[in-house]
Amino acid sequence: MSTPSIATMSTDGLDVVVVGGGPAGIAAALAASRGGAKVALVDEYAAPGGQIWRRSFREVGDAEPASLPAVGRSVVGELARSGVQVLSGTSVWAARDARTLLFARQDGSTGELRARALVLATGAYDRPVAFPGWTLPGVITAGAAQALAKGQGVLPGKRILLAGAGPFLLPVATQLARSGATVVAVAEATRRRDWVGAAPRMLAYPQRLVEYVGYRGRMRSIPFRWGTVLVRAEGGERVERATLAKAARDWSPIPGSERSYEIDAVCTAYGFLPNVALARALGCELAGDAVAVDADMRTSVAGVFVAGEATGVGGSDLALIEGELAGARAAEAALGRPAGNLKSLQAKRARAAGFVGVLDDLFFGPRPGLATLAEPDTILCRCEDVTAGMVDEAGASSPSALKIMTRCGQGPCQGRICERLVAERLGTTAGYTSRTPLRPVPLPSLMEQ
Repeated sequence: MSTPSIATMSTDGLDVVVVGGGPAGIAAALAASRGGAKVALVDEYAAPGGQIWRRSFREVGDAEPASLPAVGRSVVGELARSGVQVLSGTSVWAARDARTLLFARQDGSTGELRARALVLATGAYDRPVAFPGWTLPGVITAGAAQALAKGQGVLPGKRILLAGAGPFLLPVATQLARSGATVVAVAEATRRRDWVGAAPRMLAYPQRLVEYVGYRGRMRSIPFRWGTVLVRAEGGERVERATLAKAARDWSPIPGSERSYEIDAVCTAYGFLPNVALARALGCELAGDAVAVDADMRTSVAGVFVAGEATGVGGSDLALIEGELAGARAAEAALGRPAGNLKSLQAKRARAAGFVGVLDDLFFGPRPGLATLAEPDTILCRCEDVTAGMVDEAGASSPSALKIMTRCGQGPCQGRICERLVAERLGTTAGYTSRTPLRPVPLPSLMEQ
């Protein structure tokens, strides 16, 4: 069974529109459909699955891709058999209001989606870290390396160094090694003693520990450097060397502890940032970097629900639970019919979120030392070539003010890469002001609206 084409889809009379086709989005669409709602799922990728369940490009039309894990095959297969309308290769670039979304397709055509309720499952993206040499060809995020290996069967290099913090380093390292790369080292910023401190809380999640031990077992031939941070990358036309250093408690490099490696690719994985652009454009309140939601995944805007990584990065298990909750409540809001007792789902979410709290405290809490890696001539805004020194000299008090003074954040990525880097440099938690288009759209498409 293949995924239906966009051309056969009807976007009239929708009850629920789900934005994002990862685990949370698929679970939300299925739950809303089971609740009796007419549902459309909009996704930028060529086929459902998202980054977590990214399929090989050869499997784009498969209902149950063999490359996905069992749970992914099952959920994606259920979606293909459901009545959910799947609009793949389609980006939401603006919101007229909390019921109306504007979309653009890969062929440049545009359209409008109206529904009684929205579920945003827009996911997350790799947290950027600026250091000397991070713009060299061959320096990419671990998420990008995984996407290349999973989707295209392409390696970013032959000799690869991975640096960052958190469990995502392990599956990427094993996948790259299994695909034929030499992983010269994995640099984990946390220290062994940090793990010892978190051990009592981790014992409440034995399955997670089993998974971790399994990955470490498969990495026996790969050097693993505890308490180590990436300092710089060097090279000519592309990266040729990378330097690591021992990390202090705040992850700043300890002088005199540097060690260099000859490599042809560097992958960084210092956590993820929730993708909140659409939620922010709709006026949803934020809680830090994530969208604020209640126990039923409701946002501050009536009829708008958010699930998955956009509420805080927690992995596929939590995303599936949140998606089911959000979809059921969205159908309830759209149809005016009670969704039934969802207390068991709420309890599952609370337990899964508890593990996310452990990960946040251990890996993803504020680590100001990373912000010290950028030197005055280190580029922070890659689109507009704005350096850290230029940001300092501008004297701006907020990223939005800096945007006007330096064009920082006005490039094709629309600030997704530099927003947090700039905010950290300015010592603020504020971000850029959201403006449409939320995604790059051809000018003729804008003129049609």
